Amino acid sequence: MLAAQFEEHSPADARLINQAVQSAWVSGMLRPTTIQVSTYEDDERAVTDIPVLDISLVEKITGSKRNRVIELIHRSMARPVVLLVSVPAGTEILSLALSHVSRTDPTRSSSVIEEHLIVPTDQIAPGSLHLERLDRSNMWALYRDLARTAAAGGHPESAALQADEAIGLRRQLTELEAGLVKLLREAGQAKNTQHRIDLRIQSKQIQAKINRVRGLLYGPGYSDGRP
Repeated sequence: MLAAQFEEHSPADARLINQAVQSAWVSGMLRPTTIQVSTYEDDERAVTDIPVLDISLVEKITGSKRNRVIELIHRSMARPVVLLVSVPAGTEILSLALSHVSRTDPTRSSSVIEEHLIVPTDQIAPGSLHLERLDRSNMWALYRDLARTAAAGGHPESAALQADEAIGLRRQLTELEAGLVKLLREAGQAKNTQHRIDLRIQSKQIQAKINRVRGLLYGPGYSDGRP
C-alpha cells in the first residue's frame, strides 16, 4: 500500500520502498474523540486523525536511502503521520512532516512536504512529547507542536518558536555538527602545519555557529549533553 502511490509515475521509488521496508504497521491512531482535540480543516489539509506507524527497515540500508524511504512514506499519505522508524543497530528514529495535500493529485491521496524532521528518539527528553503538554487547540496545532518540541529535543527555546523554524534550526544544527566532525578529522590527519592550523580556525568558527543555533533552538540554559 505504501509503495502503490508511486508504482505508476515513479516505479524506482516503489521498488525502493518494497526493498527497504521490512515491516510496517499502525500501532496507534490519534483521534479527536479519544484525545479530546478538535479536527482541523483548511484549503490545504483536513486533519481528522493522525496515524502512528511503526516502520522497520532492512539491514545495511544507507542513510540517504533511509531518509528517502521515510520521505516517500510521508508523501504517500494525505494527512500528517507520526513515523517511528527502527533501523539496524537498534536505533529508533522519530519522523514528522509538515505537509499539505498535493494540488496536482486529482485523488487528493498524497502530500507535498513543506518541512521534514528526522530525530533519534534518544535525543528527545523523556515525557516531553506527552499529549497533555502540547498545543491542544486542534489536531493540526497538536501535530505542529509535536514537531516543534521534538526538533528541540523536548526543550524548545520559547513558545514563540514556530514548528517550521524549529525544524529548520535542527536541520542547520545537524549539518553544522557533521561539518565540524569532518573538519576535526581532517585537522587530525593533516601533515602540513599551516593547513592544520587553518582547519582548527575553521572548526572554531563552526563551533561558534553551532553554539548560536543551539541557543536559538534550545535556549541559553539548556544542554543536550553534547560538547
